Amino acid sequence: MFGLTEMMELSVSSDYLIEGYQQAIVPTVLLPLAFLGTALSLIATFVAGLFGIKLKAEGARKLLELLLKPKIILFAVGLNLLIYAGFLGFNHIKNGPVPRVVQKLANQETEYYQKARQGVMALWEQSLQDEGIFARGTVVGDELFFGTSEGHLYVADANTGNIKNRLFLGKFLTPSPTLYKGHLYFGEGLHQSHSMGIYKFDPESKQVVSRFETNGHTEIFPVFASHEGVDYLLQTAGEDGLYAVDPNTMSKIWQFKGGHMDGFALVVGEHVYIGTGIPREGFSLRRPFAFKLNLKDGSVVWKRELPLSAWYGPMRVEDNVCFIQGEIHIDTNVGGISCMTETGERTHSLVINYPVVGKPIVKDEVIYLNDFFGNLYAWDAINNELKWEVESEIKQGSYSSVQFYNGKEIIYAKRTGGVLIVDMDSGRVREEVDFVQDELIYADPLVIEDAFYLFGMKGSIFKSTKI
Repeated sequence: MFGLTEMMELSVSSDYLIEGYQQAIVPTVLLPLAFLGTALSLIATFVAGLFGIKLKAEGARKLLELLLKPKIILFAVGLNLLIYAGFLGFNHIKNGPVPRVVQKLANQETEYYQKARQGVMALWEQSLQDEGIFARGTVVGDELFFGTSEGHLYVADANTGNIKNRLFLGKFLTPSPTLYKGHLYFGEGLHQSHSMGIYKFDPESKQVVSRFETNGHTEIFPVFASHEGVDYLLQTAGEDGLYAVDPNTMSKIWQFKGGHMDGFALVVGEHVYIGTGIPREGFSLRRPFAFKLNLKDGSVVWKRELPLSAWYGPMRVEDNVCFIQGEIHIDTNVGGISCMTETGERTHSLVINYPVVGKPIVKDEVIYLNDFFGNLYAWDAINNELKWEVESEIKQGSYSSVQFYNGKEIIYAKRTGGVLIVDMDSGRVREEVDFVQDELIYADPLVIEDAFYLFGMKGSIFKSTKI
C-alpha cells in the first residue's frame, strides 16, 4: 500500500495531470462532514435526475470551499471530539459494573422454576437456552450454584436438576463460586471489563451480602488463607494486580501491582506465590514474572522472570513451586511448566508443543495437566520425567482442566462435549463418553462422591453417575 508521501510524489512526477490541477489536503476532522456532503450530493443528483434536472458541476467545488472555512473546521473538530467521547463513554459503560440499585430492583423476586429432563447419557439434563456456563458450579448441601455468560447466578436442586432460583448480577460470571465459612465468593467480567467486583453471597437466604470492587476484572476464583488470626481472600484483577481482602468485612488489607494477573494465587505458610501474563496489547513491551510475596502485607520476597506467561495459578510439589507456561493472545507452539525452589532458584522445567492454560493437579511428585489443545500429560516434577501423554484429536482451544475422578483415575471434559477417564499410572483411556454433539465445554467437570456434572457453553448441564 502506498503512503501519503509516496502518493504525493507520484502525483507531482506524473505527466498525465490535468492542466490547472492543484494539490490540496483536506483536514481529517472534516471527513464526517465530507462524507455527509458527498452522500447529500449523490442523493440530490439522483432526485434531480428523476425530474430531468442536471445539477451544475461546480457544486462540489463550492461545497469544499464551504468546508474549509475556519468556523466549519472548528465545528468539525468539536463534532469529532464529541463522537469519540461518545464512543469511549459507551464502551466504558458497557464494560463497567451493573449498578447495585439495578441489581436490587431486578432481584426483588428470585424464585425461578425450570424442570430438568431425563437424560439420554446422564441422570438428568438441564438447558438454560444459550446462557453459556464457562466455569463449573459448586454444591452446597443439596443445591448447585453456578453463573452464566448473561450475568445470572442460578440455584438448582443438585439431585433433580430443577432450577429453584435465579439472580441477576449483569456481567459474565466467569469463575466458579468458592465456599468459605458458610458463604460463596465469586468474581465477574472478561479481559476488557473494568471495575469488576468480588461478591459475597449467602447460600441460605439467596442474597448478595457484600461486594468488593476492583479496578480490573475478577475472572478467576478467589483463594483463602488464615494466618495469625487474620483471614485473607486473595483475588487477582488483571492489570489491577492482586488484592488481599478480609472476607469477613470485605475490606482491603493490601494490594500488589506487578503486571497483568489473571491466575489464582498459591499460599504456602506465610507467603503468596503469583505469576503474570502478557496481554496482546503489551506483547512487545513486557515480560512475565513470578513473585513470592509476604502474606501479611504483600511485600516482595523475590521476583523471577518467566519464559512464558502464567495465565493460571502455580502449584506446589514437595518444596518446589511450579508455574504453568503458555501464550494465548498470540499463536505459539510452545508451553510447559517452570519450577523453582521456595528461595527462587530454578529447578526442573517441562517443555511441550502447546501452551498450558489450565489448572494442573498434583499427587505425590506427579503433576497431571492438559494443554490448550486438549492433550493430557503426567510429569514427575521432582525427577523431571514425562511419564505419559494422551494426544487429542481435536487440536482446538479448550479451557477445561483435569480433575481427580477417584484414587486411581482422572477425568477431563473434552471441548467437543464429552469426557475422558484416564488411568493416572499408565495414561490409558478407560472410557470416552460423549454427552452432547453441538456444544462446546470449557468448564471443568464437577466430581462428587458417586457422580459428576458437566456444564456447556450453550447452557446445558448434565449429571451422570460415575462411569
